[in-house]
Amino acid sequence: MSADDLTIAFHIGAHKTATTHLQRSLMKSVEGMAAAGVRYYGPQDFRLPGRSIFALFGLKDASPVGPRRSPQAQLALMRKDAARIVFSEENFIGVLNSPRRLPVKQRYPHAATRISRLAAAMERPIDVLLGIRHPTAFLNSAYCQQLMGGRVVPFARYHQINPVKSVDWLDLVARLRAAEGVGQVTVWRYEDYATLFPRICSALVGARAASLVRPLDRRIHEGLSAEAVSETLARHAKDQTEKLGFAMRKTMPVGPDHPRFDGFGPDDHAAGDAAYAHQIAGIRELSGVTFLDPDQPE
Repeated sequence: MSADDLTIAFHIGAHKTATTHLQRSLMKSVEGMAAAGVRYYGPQDFRLPGRSIFALFGLKDASPVGPRRSPQAQLALMRKDAARIVFSEENFIGVLNSPRRLPVKQRYPHAATRISRLAAAMERPIDVLLGIRHPTAFLNSAYCQQLMGGRVVPFARYHQINPVKSVDWLDLVARLRAAEGVGQVTVWRYEDYATLFPRICSALVGARAASLVRPLDRRIHEGLSAEAVSETLARHAKDQTEKLGFAMRKTMPVGPDHPRFDGFGPDDHAAGDAAYAHQIAGIRELSGVTFLDPDQPE
């Protein structure tokens, strides 16, 4: 099989759009996909010391010791005899919550540049796949993730740094679409993820390999309940600094007795509705972008 026969797809996230569920579902079928000509690599491959995508392919921000082999040699090693290589690593395009305390003006500002550099290193185009999510729901989930990571601040402060208008998926998709080295771009709504799961897998690994992938029957990273957030903030104020978010998630899990946390009011949700609708309409109009829609035939 020649090098020209190889195609590459990269599921870049975004964070909080069922990325881990998709990654673990794919991992369960990794051997079958390999037999079908698809090699899948995910966080389990890229989050070890010296094994990030940056380090493996000699990109900017890589380890100072440099890559152990050339990008082409690395690609050949990962390819083996496959016709398609699939990556999934949401951290490649940037962090979910910036450690800076300045207001976020643009999500994933380096995403397009990083994909272009990777495509240049691989010397072939990369198909990009991306899930998006309603702005207020995305920020609620991102806030809970920050609490579980130990960076505890009141939601009002988090919202100041992360305004609803900072979640602009049209801007991100347009930048990715315009980036050199990007092939086909495929986008779907997190809200449609369960319905679209077979089509997402087909776009990512191809129809033959996708037929082998079955979705896990559970959520992977449940968020926090309103009570869990309140208790995390209260205990943090008393200088209890253990992993409060994780402990409170276990003690007060989301369910009938503990409603899911929501830091936004009706006006914020309405603004998010309008922004999301506008962004989706714009994404649908972008040339070279496939927007997966459960209301449209495959």
